[in-house]
Parts: sequence; structure tokens; C-alpha cells
Amino acid sequence: MTRKLLARILLLAGVIVLLALFAWEAMGEELSVVEVRSNIPLSEHEPVYRDYYINSGSNQGLKHNLVVKAVRKITVKDATGTQTYGEMMVPVGQLKIIMVGEKFAVARELKSISRDEQPMLEQTGIMIGDKVELAGSFVDNHKIPRQKTAEEAQVKAPVAEAVKPAETAKPVAPAVKPEATPAAAQALPAPVALPEKSTQAVPEGEVEKTATAEENPSI
Repeated sequence: MTRKLLARILLLAGVIVLLALFAWEAMGEELSVVEVRSNIPLSEHEPVYRDYYINSGSNQGLKHNLVVKAVRKITVKDATGTQTYGEMMVPVGQLKIIMVGEKFAVARELKSISRDEQPMLEQTGIMIGDKVELAGSFVDNHKIPRQKTAEEAQVKAPVAEAVKPAETAKPVAPAVKPEATPAAAQALPAPVALPEKSTQAVPEGEVEKTATAEENPSI
């Protein structure tokens, strides 16, 4: 009887130890993003959805509408890459749980954390391998903001300005002298009046004398 009781006690203790080991392993596993899926929009006006799959669910305390933080582990090295100084966890964004299973959860990006006061990232946006932190998590029952459409998410390349062809030189019309206006005509000097020939009859002798003088200046 004593041996049977001792065997049962040992068996029960073994089961408790196994359960504790399984629980420790489950609690010790880091939450992280293991997969990212997105839909293929059929038109430019259809929203683009991106789902982030987490490797834990209700077994780690995740629940619907829980907002968690996605962080990225970055190793700090020198310029040559040979000397390592340590690691840092850089916040990337906030995820909101939209579905929870026992060992998995599906989330969507709620907010992207600005780089104004955070270290830069080689690749922006939440990606596979990013860790999920439960510290500071909270429940948000508000609706997730509208997702961007394919047209809004598309990065448009800057359109180069069209180069206008050089304008051909227009023929210059020859300068036309303006006609004299009445005011300009008044400004011109008056013509000098020439003496008119006398039409009075003169004696015949004087006419001949005058003609002779004109013909011969020495007279």
C-alpha cells in the first residue's frame, strides 16, 4: 500500500513538472510577427488590407481590440561591422488585434510611429521578425481608420515638366515713318517767297539794255 501511494505521488509530481515546463516554454516564447499578408486590389479605388500574424494568441493574453506595440531589435556596430556595442529595441508602430486564436492572432496596423524622436530604420513599416510588446497595451473599441486605396498607396514618380519648343523669331516689320501731323507741319519753317517777275510793260530800250547786261556781265 505504501509503495503504491509513493508511486502515485511520484507520478503526480512528474505530471506537474511537465506542465510547469510546458507553461514556462509558452510564457518564455517571444511574441513576434511571423507572417504578413495583403490583398490584391482589383481596382484603384479598392482598399489595401495588410494583416500581421502573431505567433501567440489567447494563451499569452491576447484578445480582440487589444493594441500592442511592434518593436525591432537593432544591433549597434561600428562602421566596419566587427565591433558590437549592444542591441536596442526601436518602436516601429502600433498593432490592433482583430482576431484571436489559441496560439495565434491577426492584427492590423493602427499607427506608424514617427521618426522625429526615434532612431531611423533601414526599412520603414512593420515587417516579419518584429517583436510584439505587451507592456503598455490597452483595449481600443473604436473602429480602425479607413485603409488607403490602391491609388492612394501608389507612389507616384514626379512628372517632368514638358520642355516647350523654342519660339521662332517673329519677322520684324520695317519701321514706317509717321506722317506729318498738322502740329508738326506748323513746326516746319515757312518757305521763303521768291520775288515775282514784274509783269508791267517797260520801255523797249530798257528791255534791250537789261538783256544785254545779262548776256555780258562785263557791261
